[in-house]
Amino acid sequence: MASQIFTHARRIALGGTSGLAGFAAYKSQTDPVHLFWDLDHTLLCSITPIPTNFNDQNVGSNHNNQTSKCPVSPSNLVSLLPKPPELRHFDQIDDDFPYDAQTLSPNVRTYFRPGAQMALDLCSYFAIVHVYTAAQETYTTNILNELDPERKLFATRVIHRDDFPQIVREGKDLRVGTDNMQRAILFDDRLNNFQPQNYENGVAVHPFNSNRVAKCNSWGPYLDEVREMSRLVGIGLLSSVHFSGDVRKVVSWVRSSWNVEDSKQ
Repeated sequence: MASQIFTHARRIALGGTSGLAGFAAYKSQTDPVHLFWDLDHTLLCSITPIPTNFNDQNVGSNHNNQTSKCPVSPSNLVSLLPKPPELRHFDQIDDDFPYDAQTLSPNVRTYFRPGAQMALDLCSYFAIVHVYTAAQETYTTNILNELDPERKLFATRVIHRDDFPQIVREGKDLRVGTDNMQRAILFDDRLNNFQPQNYENGVAVHPFNSNRVAKCNSWGPYLDEVREMSRLVGIGLLSSVHFSGDVRKVVSWVRSSWNVEDSKQ
């Protein structure tokens, strides 16, 4: 009897998920939601100087000038498990920092957040995705060459400070990318970037800083990052199909559970 109940519940759950996905796909063609993604501390973390060893005690400072230390050694039980996958990363020149113009040696290592690529790929099926960053064009291009080399995800929907310097002082105005605020969400780790829309369209992201990068050599913190990316995908999906047609209804519900201290830099 119990197994029959479980099977029936599973069919209902799968059917509901399938129906939700189908409706989201329909909405993506008729009334798509626009998802704007911040880069630093949302999808990735850039660290300078370049760490010589991922397990170094002092990882270094990231693109937003933060420092951190690796966590303590795992327990004996956890140490029996294989380590999580090494974080996807690459080295680049960030001209916001000093670098050798003769050798052109990289001065920054950029780590992608676990689950970030998956999140972008999934969102591209039901939403129009944008990059919205306060970084400069050269840095942004370096990131996109790794994250979206064929420009299938973002195409030309990339906003950076070289084109819109007011981002740094005034926050991120989503009207740069769309005029429909009922169908626009910004994922960002900095609350002040939500000011142009009076915080109504912004979803706060737990910052992926150098401290969290260092901790990703353990399964718990690694899966925490995947869970955070999954949360953002879920918010985007729910917003795209919400009966009101206004993503701000969902954002308001999410905002009610914000921990502001977690989002401060």
